[in-house]
Amino acid sequence: MSIDPIERGLEQSFGLEKWGRFIRECDDIDTLRETALSLVQQLAQLKASSAWMATRASESENAKLEMLAELIKQKNVNQEKQ
Repeated sequence: MSIDPIERGLEQSFGLEKWGRFIRECDDIDTLRETALSLVQQLAQLKASSAWMATRASESENAKLEMLAELIKQKNVNQEKQ
């Protein structure tokens, strides 16, 4: 049984519900504005972190593929010598 990485966990669902409740119940526009700006900053940081991790994962996968290609190349050269 695999876990879908996009599916929200219980903790995230509770956090989302908490923020939704706060926004729906807040009557102070300044508090809402500050909260919105804070959430926008957090979202930007999350996107930057996700992009960085995706780039590093891709680089790692490319390095593994290059090593595998080199091993196959060496094996073919050794077989041709025999």
